[in-house]
Amino acid sequence: MNVNIEFFVLDPIENLITCLNFKMDKVIYFGHSDVMTSYRQKHTARILREVCGVKAVEFHVVSQRNLQSVVEHMEEILKREEAHDCYFDLTGGEELIAVAMGILSRDYKTPMHLFDVESGKLHMLNKWELPGIEESVESRKIELTLDDIVGFRGGKISYRHQKMSKSNLDTEGFETIVNEMWEILKPAPDKWNGLAKVFQDCISFESDLVNVSIPQKKLKSILARHSQMGDVTEFITYLQRLEMVGAIKRLHVTPETIRYSYISEPMRECLLDAGCLLELRTYYNRKNTGRYSDCRVGVHIDWDGVFDGHNLDVENEIDVMLLRGNVATFISCKNGRVDQMALYELNTVADRFGGDYVQKELSVSQPLMGAYLRRAEEMNITVTKEE
Repeated sequence: MNVNIEFFVLDPIENLITCLNFKMDKVIYFGHSDVMTSYRQKHTARILREVCGVKAVEFHVVSQRNLQSVVEHMEEILKREEAHDCYFDLTGGEELIAVAMGILSRDYKTPMHLFDVESGKLHMLNKWELPGIEESVESRKIELTLDDIVGFRGGKISYRHQKMSKSNLDTEGFETIVNEMWEILKPAPDKWNGLAKVFQDCISFESDLVNVSIPQKKLKSILARHSQMGDVTEFITYLQRLEMVGAIKRLHVTPETIRYSYISEPMRECLLDAGCLLELRTYYNRKNTGRYSDCRVGVHIDWDGVFDGHNLDVENEIDVMLLRGNVATFISCKNGRVDQMALYELNTVADRFGGDYVQKELSVSQPLMGAYLRRAEEMNITVTKEE
């Protein structure tokens, strides 16, 4: 039986990483009561069984100050497991327990290792003295998803409000249209915000989900409400350009009426939402690098992982989420002015569900300046202007 003995720490990925890379039969955790709470014990044990196939899990609370007490407690467990192959994992550990492991490793010839979580690299700490875990235990690599990363931290990705299906996003024609629409957006992001509001106000004149017929007189009154947009002529120019790139079709203009049709419901949603195009552009730019194993757009995260069915769930939306190895990237996209609350929301949700190794990014279509840029830097949020 292969037994992994390790610290219990706050970040779940550090508690799980050995079992994600090696087939362990049993895991024994040593930790402090303020970190190794009853809820975290049950949650970790469930993940180890369901995701990693671990058969047995134990948790032992040890002193935070008395080294001798820690050594004695751990030695008692080591003696009990003497017939099994035991390995010490020092990943992310606490100093007192690390010292105890070092003492016992020498006395009981127990191999020690740790993982660099960001790179996924394994480091053997007494490789030249003892056969390491990589020589004795069957290796494997459990590929994580963003559902796993959020689930490890007690949340759950909700698909009830998913903007677009993966089948729509991965269609080559859809991506091509998004990129060509981006060329229309780039010179004047504020105009694009105004255009989306006009499309929203035209909803009541849609004969179905994709076909629109609006009187020019009514359109003039709609345009007058949105300062970002110009007159009817400018709106028609945008419609013509959108038809040229394939976002709408059957554009027909008369002195009395303007008619057009969206090519699909997903494209309709894209045009109605001012921020959607920047989100999609950011998503495709990152996905096409080939560096990420999981890429999502418009991700809704339920905080407690329980859907009550009564719209009472606490949810936050992250515009783009990416996963590379064990590290998630949370991206907020802003096609317009950025307020401080946007930074706080990104920071709070990313830290809560991405953990200590999370990457945070703000993708903007206009430069972020002054106090907001400084605040982003303080929160370790990378600001990128999408090109």
